[in-house]
Formats: sequence, structure tokens, C-alpha cells
Amino acid sequence: MQKTTAFCDFRQYTYNRARRHHLNVRFVMKVSVAIVVFLTTSVQLLLANGGFGQTIEDKKISLELHDTPLRIALNRIEQVSGFRVAYILEQVSKYKSVNLPKETRSVAATLNLILTDTRLDYKQDNNTILIFPQAKEDQADIAGTIKTDAAVIKGMVSDEDGKPLSGVSVYVKGDPSIGTVTDAKGNYSLEVPGNATTLVYSFVGTETKEVTIVSGQTVINVSLKAVVQQQEEVVVVGYGSQKRRNVTGAVASVSGKELQRSPALNVANNLGGLVPGVITKLPSGEPGRDNPNLLIRGRNTTGNNDPLVVVDGIQGVSGWQRINPNDIESISVLKDASAAIYGSRAANGVILITTKRGSSGKPVISYSYNQALTQPTRIPKMANSADFAGYVNQLDAEAGQTPRYSEEDIRKFRDGTDPNYISEDWYGTVLKRTSYQSQHNLSVRGGNDNVKYSVSGSYSNEGSIFKNGSLNYKTYAIRSNVDVKVSKYLKVGVDLNGSLYNGNYPAYSTAATFAALKQVPFVPVFWPNGLPSGGIENGGNPGVMGTALTGNDNVKTFGFISKGSFDLTIPWVKGLGVDGYFAYSNTMVLEKNWQTPWTVYDYDKGTDTYIPKLGGGILAPQLTQSYSGSPSTLINLRLKYGVKINDHDLNTFIAVEQSNSISSSFSAFRKNYVSTTIDELFAGSLVDQATNGSRSESGRENLFGRISYGFKDKYLADFNFRYDGSSNFPKGKQWGFFPGASVAWRISQENFMINSNVVSDLKLRASVGTMGNDAIAAFQDLRLYTLGNTGMSFGTPMVASNGLVANVTPNPNITWEVATTQNIGLDASLWNGLFGLTVDVFKQKRSNILAKRDLAVPTYTGLSLPNENIGIVENKGIELEVSHRKVLRDFSWRVAANFSYSHNNVVYISEAQNVAAWKKLEGHVVGATQYYHAIGIFRTQDEVDKAPVYAGTKVGDLQYEDKDGDGKITANDMYTMDKTNTPEIMMGLNLSASYKNFSLWANFAGASNVWQYYHVNARIAVSQLEDVILNRYTPGSMDSKLPRLPTLESGGPAAGGEVDGLYSDFWLRNSTYVRLKTLELSYNLRADFLNRLNIRSLRFYLNGQNLFTIDNVKWADPENTSISEAYYPQSKIYNLGLNLTF
Repeated sequence: MQKTTAFCDFRQYTYNRARRHHLNVRFVMKVSVAIVVFLTTSVQLLLANGGFGQTIEDKKISLELHDTPLRIALNRIEQVSGFRVAYILEQVSKYKSVNLPKETRSVAATLNLILTDTRLDYKQDNNTILIFPQAKEDQADIAGTIKTDAAVIKGMVSDEDGKPLSGVSVYVKGDPSIGTVTDAKGNYSLEVPGNATTLVYSFVGTETKEVTIVSGQTVINVSLKAVVQQQEEVVVVGYGSQKRRNVTGAVASVSGKELQRSPALNVANNLGGLVPGVITKLPSGEPGRDNPNLLIRGRNTTGNNDPLVVVDGIQGVSGWQRINPNDIESISVLKDASAAIYGSRAANGVILITTKRGSSGKPVISYSYNQALTQPTRIPKMANSADFAGYVNQLDAEAGQTPRYSEEDIRKFRDGTDPNYISEDWYGTVLKRTSYQSQHNLSVRGGNDNVKYSVSGSYSNEGSIFKNGSLNYKTYAIRSNVDVKVSKYLKVGVDLNGSLYNGNYPAYSTAATFAALKQVPFVPVFWPNGLPSGGIENGGNPGVMGTALTGNDNVKTFGFISKGSFDLTIPWVKGLGVDGYFAYSNTMVLEKNWQTPWTVYDYDKGTDTYIPKLGGGILAPQLTQSYSGSPSTLINLRLKYGVKINDHDLNTFIAVEQSNSISSSFSAFRKNYVSTTIDELFAGSLVDQATNGSRSESGRENLFGRISYGFKDKYLADFNFRYDGSSNFPKGKQWGFFPGASVAWRISQENFMINSNVVSDLKLRASVGTMGNDAIAAFQDLRLYTLGNTGMSFGTPMVASNGLVANVTPNPNITWEVATTQNIGLDASLWNGLFGLTVDVFKQKRSNILAKRDLAVPTYTGLSLPNENIGIVENKGIELEVSHRKVLRDFSWRVAANFSYSHNNVVYISEAQNVAAWKKLEGHVVGATQYYHAIGIFRTQDEVDKAPVYAGTKVGDLQYEDKDGDGKITANDMYTMDKTNTPEIMMGLNLSASYKNFSLWANFAGASNVWQYYHVNARIAVSQLEDVILNRYTPGSMDSKLPRLPTLESGGPAAGGEVDGLYSDFWLRNSTYVRLKTLELSYNLRADFLNRLNIRSLRFYLNGQNLFTIDNVKWADPENTSISEAYYPQSKIYNLGLNLTF
């Protein structure tokens, strides 16, 4: 490892340090205060005579009704007022005709008019309007049915997480007139007649539940399960939240409950198929190293494409993939100009993770336990000894040698009757059929009006698929979120999160172990006496490499995040407030790689002896220890202002942020340990020991804000801006301005649509914005020198001294990568949510992409050119999501499908003008690669003689297209193809159904327009897949699927003249797939039974992941990215779990 240091004169050094830490904070603060004062004063002057709509008496609405059923009339009030209206359906459905002349009046006045001819009353409970029978009617109707043994039943109704539900309808089954609704704390009290047997609990967006009344029972607490997202769903956006109906940008979200349905322990792996526009690709299933490649709307740059991840306001949280799904409230994905509020880090999209917090009510204690069995999604089926012996004979014949295996030998291999002729299944012997994983989660949430708390802890344990393997991955996490109302005007919060991820791995990479599994089947993994065989090469027996016999690689990752926040309401200016937070985070990684040589054995048949030899490539143990840390701080201060006057709704804020981060590392190495019993640094040899280290610092300062305006909840507009400063750029280039604007028109609120019985909600959206990307190496504007640890040798005897080597030429003009994005969208909900539709069409142009002009400069010049802001990439696409839901008393279901397509195009990358058009990268997708185009397999010598060929071509080799028409096949015939391993199409299908206490959930995910290149090779010492060996070309074959097989492990230019080992599209495999990502069947125990045990809820579930896959790859999992199939396979998971809530 080398350390890169910037050397310059004193003035440059001072400036360099200063720009890392302070980018003119005083200037930012002065500008912030000036803008805040201006905005606040201006708005106060404009609205000095205005009022504030806080109650149904103050809130004004305009509504016109003609012979409208009361139920629909109440729904209209809900849509235009912003209040939620709760009622018992049977109590309002009998009123069929309501008329109301058009006029602007208060909500209370409107209710008085439409309820005039009914025997219903209303009252306001916070943001909910409760509709209930008038007292006189209640007494008159009940008097005739109530008996002397009538009883009052009380209780609380909550959601699955124990949060109180306000406005739940509670009534006697068979007589809905005897009913009530829950208050703001979820409590209810209902006098029921003695002959009542069942209570019904009904709430919008949840399953209707019936509970049997047990004789003498006076308290019934009920938990209702959500079946669909409510119309008034709140969506988290950058630095705030908005009602779903008022969102103007392309924002997709998924709830924590949906994430919990998957048994996968990595949250990122659960997003596939759930969120349109999100591309996930999991190249490895190795525990602890199974983070997927994650993209939002595909690849938009030739540089860094990683999205920004924000957890509870903290940006760039490391290890977010391991957050316990039980702690997640929701995940939102910002895909268009809505992400511009994050400025320089938002060009690749933003993922917002919000964790759960406490709520008012009794403490809710929840415990869940999961125990799962795991299996590889796909294990390669290798050739058996009989078939591989035939291939070895073919290689001998082609080399002019006598085939080494006779027909009798091959027969013995095939029938297995002779113990000397084995056919070893290396995968089956080395790998287990099943492994395990388990998880425990415990949480306590609750509070009152002044203090709310959420405390949770989790533990998980994953095993490996290696028999006797040492791989094990354990996680420990604790999270605490506390909110305190100090006074009427001040709230404070403290969030703490600590985690430990303890990964124990074999000393050698699992990729090397899986590569070694391609041993020839003639040799056993273990000899009959149990000793490990030496394999074929270098003692590389994977049956040993996956165990502790190789040593141990222990990786401990410690994570800590703390956040202190406040929210202050300014009492003398209504709607004005100040909030902010300070966050500190640190991720420390301690790795200890202890490598020991292992012993394997060759067998000498002549002497019947086993000959030991060392494996691992070392003669004595050696140790490498390393440490890395990345502490960072974030300060956020925001001034916010919100006001609602009549039909006008304005919310705005302006804020400043400053972040600083340090990254440091240290490593030490010693070898030639005399014993394997002491694995500490001090015990190693002093000869050839090595140390290394590095450190870097970075900082950002930001001024940003948003103005949100709504008129009648019909015309909506958002304007975001961010003025960012980054230490990664030189003076004069450090600051960038990134604005974004979005508008929406809720067509369903127009007079010509508001009384429609078909269209419940219809919204047209549009946005445009500019975002940046500063994810580049810092200080590229300065001359850099490399300081090598080994130094340079001088003198006699020679002594190593530190030496400097000039690096790349500096670029003083380096600046931001800029993304300009445009989006048009449509949201529709028909028949009160029976059918839903969301469509987005987008275009992004990324400019100022860092690239070198190497393609335009001949290699013989020897020039090392700097990065310049010259690249341009365009990306276009469409996203579609449709849904259908239905509730029929005890039975409900929901079907949702999503589809996304994105296609990028490299517009400019400074290519040489004399390059052939078919070899250019411009005009092709990011990541496009040059391949020969295979047009067939030569079957006869005559075909070879008549066609343009690559030097050394024989019968059975691939035939390539002569692209340049010069009569021979050379590198100039390779051309750029738009076939990469990044999917352009992602698909998802989500199915849910519920019947009484049973529920079913399924998530299908798929990808298309995705390809994977495979280099298949086999030789006398290296076996290959059965499909490859059986379908290879053999002399005289006129219909083989494959050509002659390459024998070298390297392909392309390193193919050593092997025609079939060249990079060609013949070896590209279409990796389109559809897989059952998640399936869950669950059962909730009856509430009346649990009430006797003082248990809120108890749910049992059986779920699984990656249960089946449909694809045409067959050689490997379709998400694999290894060209040699040497990877730890993805997992199928079969899980049984329970969730218990008190």
C-alpha cells in the first residue's frame, strides 16, 4: 500500500488545510441570516391580516353536492379539508341523497348542513372528525334491546406496532347502530346489550376484525392489521415529509412492514421488485459480504454511480444495509429533482431511511424470533469422470499423443463398480446441502405527551455452506430514539445507535476456494483413510481451504452513531420555528488475517503410502493486522416557516450544514512464525516485517432551502436549492449551485372532477433540477507525489530511504460533475383505490464527467494525463406501477406490478477521430465492451480455408465476422456491443391476500436486457461444467452447441492464441430472470384468546427468499458477475418465525 501526499509551497499548504475545514463559514451564515430575515419579514407583511385554519370552525372549503350519498359527501369533505373523517359505514350508508349549493363555508357549517336531516352528530378530535349517532337516537334505539345485564366494554385499538388508532369504528355485529369510534389515544367505551356476542372493529386501510365477547369481559384490546396504504400516507422527502397526495416529485417508498416479510438479513437485498426504478444485483451470497450493487434509474456516468443514503437525516451512513428491518419505519427513494435538496451528492439519487420512534400510549414490548435454513440458489453440476475422461482423450489426440483412458477405463468410471475408478463430486463433498441463520429482535416503544421512546436490540447469526467451515457472521445492534417535550415551545431528541458486525472467515478468500472446486473428478477430496488429497495443483484442496486449517480472517466492524436534535417554536411569530441537530458517527474496522500452511497428501499406489505436502503457498504462519476508522460530524441548523390562510398553504425553510470526515488506516505484517499457537504480531520474525498507513480529510459546507406552496390542495409547487462547498475542488471551483423545481396539478380536485364516482385522485407532475457529484479523488488540482514505503536504495551498503515519484499532471480547472434531470409523472387512483396507476418518464443529462483524454492520445507518447471534466452521458427511461385492491369484509387482497426501463448513452468521451466507427464508445451504453461477433462454428476444413480466420484457427473453432473486410480476423474486427451486466429493465409483482387471521404475501422480481460474459475453460488439470463438456465440439461433430474449449484460464488478449478464448459475443449469456423473491404465509392468533393472557398480538409466519428462479443461464445464478463462476452462491432461505407483542 502506498501513501499519496500533496507537496506545495507554504501558501498552498495553508490554503489546502483551510479548504478542508472551513469554506468561508461566516459568509454562509451571513447569507443564511439575511435570507431568513427577508423571507420571514416579507411573508409576515403579506399575511399580516390573515387567519390560521386550525379547527373545523376556521377551515374554509368550497363544496357542491347534488343527490350525493352521505358516504361520498363525507369523503369529499375529507379530500378538500385535510381532515380525516371517521364513521361507521352502516350508520351513514342509509342516507342516499345529500344536496349542497356551492359556497365557501367552514367545515363545521358544511357538516351542519349535510347532517341536518340525519340523526348523526360530529365532533373534532385533533385532525379527525368523528361521525356518530345523536344521543337521543342512541337511547331510543337501544332501549328496546338492552337487557338488565347490559355491560360497558372498554379497550384500546392499535396497529400492528402497538400505536393507537384514532377513528376506528367499533359496533355490535348485526346492529351497527350500537357503536362508537375510538378517540385520539385509540380508546373506546361502548355499552352493549346482554345478548350481544361479537364486536366488530373497522378502520380504513386495515382488516376488519371480529372479536367474540366472553361472559363477564369488560376490557377488549384489539390490534388491527394494515392491508393497504392509506390515502393520507405521509411520505418522507428530503429534510421533511409530505402527504402522499401533495408530493410533486418522483418519490417511491416502501414501508418497514413490507421489508419485514423477507427473511433476508440484508435490507438492500429486500428492495428488488418493490421499488420501481431501483436496480439491485447481488453478485455474492457470502455472509457479511452480500451487499448488492444498487443503482437508481440505471447508470448515469462513467464514474461513481452509487446513490446517497440518508438515515434519520445523517448522510452517507456506513453499514446501512444491516439495519434491522424491524427498526425501519419506511424507506423513500428520491429519483428526480426532489433529490436536488441534497445538491452535490444527489446526482445518483437519494435513499432516505427513517427508523421507528416512540408514540404516546402504554409501553409496547415486541419480540420476534426467526430460525432459517439456507441453501445455494444454484450449484454447478460438474462433468463426471467418464465424460471428462473422454475430453482428456480428445486433448491428447489433438496434441498428437496416445489417449490415456481406454474404453474399459471409461466404462469403469461410468458404472462405478471399481473403487479405483472414482467419480468425485467436489461440490457435493465440500459444500453442505443446508446451512442456517437465526435472528432475535426485542423492542420497547411507548411514551406520553411529554416523553416518547423507542429502544430496540437485535442479534443475528449466519453460518456457511462449507462442511466443517470456519465461516460465521454475527451481528449485534442496539438503537435508542428518545423525544422529549421540554415545554410548549421546545422539543429535544437523542438518538443512539451502536453495532458490532463480527465476521469470521477462512484465511483465503472464498472466491479462491470456489475456483479450486473445479478439480478433476478422478481425484477424491479425501482419501479413504480421511486424509485430504492434494488436489491437482499447489495443494489447493477446497475441502481444506474453507476450514480453520488455513488459519483465520477475523473482521470486526464497530459502528456508532449519536444524534442530538432540537425543535423550537418561536412563540411570537406563528408558524415560525428553528430546529437542528448535531451528529457524530464512526465506523472502525479491525481485521486480523492469520494464515497458516496446511497439509494435504498425495497417494503413491506403488508403495501404498500417503505423501504429505504443504498447501497455501507459504512455509510458515504469517499475520496481517489492520485498523481503519472514519469518524465524521454533521451540524444542521434550519429556520422554518409554515402558514395556511384560507386556500393558501405555504411551507418554507432555509438551512445550513457543515460536515467533516476523517479516514485513517494502519496495517502491520509479520511472517515466519515458529508456532501456530501464538497469533500475535510480537511473535513473528523481525525480518521482512512491514507497516503501512494512510489518512485523509474532507469537508463540506452547505446552504440550502425549500419553498412549498399549495392552493386549495389542487395546484402544488416545490422549489429546492442547495449551494454546496466541497474540499475536493480547487479555489474558485469549490462552490456549486443546484436548484430543483417541481409542480403538480391535482386534476381530481377540479370542479368538473370532484363529484366523480370513478376518479378518486388524479395528479399530473413535472420536475426539472440540477444536481452535482463530488465523489472523486481529492486534490486533483495539485501536483501529487507518491511516497513509497519501500523507498529507494542508496549508498554502500545500500540503505532504503524515502523517495518521491511525481504522479499525474494536475488539473487546476477540475470541477463538479453535473446532472440535469427532467421528469413528467402521473398518479391516479380510481374507484376509491380499487385501481391505482403511477407513470414516470424521465431524462437525465450528466455533463462534466471526469475522464482522461487517453483515447485521443497515442500510447507511444508516454503521457500520463489528468482527469478533465469532458464526459457527457444521457439516460432516458420510463417507470410504471399499477395496483388493484379490494376488501370484502373478512377477505382482502392487493395486486401491484411495477416496471422500469432505463437506457443510457455515452454522448462524448474524447475518442480519437481515426478510430473505426464500430469501435467507438460514444453512442453506446456505459460499460459497453468490445467483442468479436461469432457467426458460427467451423465444421470442415473447407469452411476454414474459404473464410477470413484468426491466426491458428482449426476445425471446431469459432468463426468470427470480418468487420473491416480485410480478409482476416484481427483485433480491428472487434466492435462495441451494448450488452452489459447492468439490467436495463427491472420488474416486480407483489401479491397480498388476507382472510380473517391468515395472510399471504408474495414478491416476484425480475430483470432483463442484461448479459454476463463467461470464460469457460477446461484442461487435463481443470474440470468444467457437465453442460460444457457434453456439448463441446468433438471431431466430426456437425451440430455441437459449443466450439473447441479454451484450455487457458485467461481470455481475451491473454488467451495465448486460443481462438475460442478470445472475447466474443458467443460467450455472452442472456441473464434475464424472474424469481420468487419473497413468499410469506402468516397467522395471527385470535384477539379474544390473547386478551385473557394480556397479550396484544401473536403472529406465526413461514417465509422464504429466492425460492425459485426462471432463467436460461443455468451455468450460474443469473445475478452472478464472475466470468469464471468462482463466487459464493446466493441463498434460498426457508424461515420460521414468530412475533409476540405485549
